[in-house]
Amino acid sequence: MSMERFYRNYHKGRFVGFKVVFQQTDLWIGVDSYKTSMENCCLELVKSLYRQLAYHIERQPEFLKSLEPIEISEGPNIVRAMVDASKLANVGPMAAVAGAVADQMGNMLVESFNCDEVIVENGGDLFIKVCNPVNIGIYAGSSPLSDKIALEIQPGTWGVCTSSGTIGHSFSMGKADAVTIVAKSACVADAFATAYCNAVKESSDIQRLVRSAVNEHVTGVVVIFEDKIGFAGQHKIRVSPGFIEGEDKSYESH
Repeated sequence: MSMERFYRNYHKGRFVGFKVVFQQTDLWIGVDSYKTSMENCCLELVKSLYRQLAYHIERQPEFLKSLEPIEISEGPNIVRAMVDASKLANVGPMAAVAGAVADQMGNMLVESFNCDEVIVENGGDLFIKVCNPVNIGIYAGSSPLSDKIALEIQPGTWGVCTSSGTIGHSFSMGKADAVTIVAKSACVADAFATAYCNAVKESSDIQRLVRSAVNEHVTGVVVIFEDKIGFAGQHKIRVSPGFIEGEDKSYESH
C-alpha cells in the first residue's frame, strides 16, 4: 500500500530536494548545494546497488530469506555492511537494506559533490549529514502521537530509521506503531529498528526496551505504542505546537 510521505515537505528552503525512483526504491534526497548531474548519478548508483544485491542473492539465497545473521565469504560493500549490521542487532541482513542504500547514496553525495548537508530518505529510513540541528518527525500511523513527536538531530553524520508493526509491507514480529533508532549509520539504525520493534508486542514492553536499548551502536531510541511513548539516549525529542500545553517543547531523553 502506498503512503503519502508528508515529512518530505518539512525542510523546504534549507534543502534542495529531488526524487530518485527505481523498481521498489523511492528516494527523497535533500542537499544544500544542488547540481543537475546529481540526479543521474544517484539513479545510476541505485541501479548498481540493485545489480550487486541481485548477484549476491543469486549466489547465496539465504541472504534474502534469513531472519538471523549469516556468514559470507565475500561480497560488495553494501552486502558486507548489511551483514555486519545484522550481526550487531541479531536480525537477518535484509533488515538493513533500506538503511544501507541510504548510506551508500549519502556518502556518494558527500564525497563526489562536496555537500555539507545531505538527507537521504528511503522509505522513512534516513542518512543524515548536517552542520546545524535538524528535526526529524516520526510518523506512527493511527497513533495519536503520529507526527506529533520529532527527534532533534545534532550536527554530524547519523542514521535515523523507523520500523513499525502496524504500518507498511515490511515483515515485523512486533506491534509497535513506531520504533525509531538513531545510530552512526543508517544501516545499523535500520537493523536495530527491526530488532527492537520485534520486541514490542504490548505497551508494557516499552520501558523494558528503552532501559536497555542504548548501547555502543545505538545513540537514541523512541518507541510509540498507541498513545504511549518511551525514549532514551543522547538526543532531545520535540513535541509539536498545540499537543502539550499549546507550546513547542523540547525534552531530554534519558
